[in-house]
Amino acid sequence: MSLKLTILLVLLHISILHCASTAVQKYMSKFHPQIIRERDHVSRKYPKHLMEVTLSSGMNEETILFIEAVIEENFTGRFDTDSLNKIQETVQGYLGGYWGIQYYEDPYMFASTSFRRSPSFVVLDVSGNGVAVVKESINTSV
Repeated sequence: MSLKLTILLVLLHISILHCASTAVQKYMSKFHPQIIRERDHVSRKYPKHLMEVTLSSGMNEETILFIEAVIEENFTGRFDTDSLNKIQETVQGYLGGYWGIQYYEDPYMFASTSFRRSPSFVVLDVSGNGVAVVKESINTSV
């Protein structure tokens, strides 16, 4: 591969990443949650839901805020497959890859092997409900 083609591909890749990042930032700027600090806990109060990260791995703050905005916009506060599917479709559309959404009636009583296999995930307490957003692992041999 020629040097010019390599440079062009690198610049194209950077441009695509920048556009995706800009789209994520635009989506998460829909809401300006109030930050509530209680000792070592940080919660964010959105118009419909109060959210707190209970467990996460492999995600930066921007991605978590984006996922919270998607949940705020689509989650009904109960087990509703239509809203959970909309959350999944939106996350996959913006972040790419395959993502799973899991619902728990208690945000602190969850168990899943998908967390162990996932390169990145977040479990949120959403107004007393547990919602996990889990990136599917590419390695299926785990």
